[in-house]
Amino acid sequence: MSLVRVLTPDSEAELLTVCSMLEAHGIPFFVRSAGLSSLFPATTPVEWVNARAIMVPEERADDALALIADSGGSRESKS
Repeated sequence: MSLVRVLTPDSEAELLTVCSMLEAHGIPFFVRSAGLSSLFPATTPVEWVNARAIMVPEERADDALALIADSGGSRESKS
């Protein structure tokens, strides 16, 4: 199963909201760097150190991106 990034949240609230939506719709997800962001805090997230990203299976990415767009979140292209 290949995972793709669907969102790099701007805040803890956005992260929790999107994760809750994905879970409610049965879309599996993984939060990359979830633990690292607390080990290496920074005022500005650094992509390779502490920036969190919500990842979903590639085959469910379109569903996840549609949910994020419907909620007013910022979409990312599948990558």
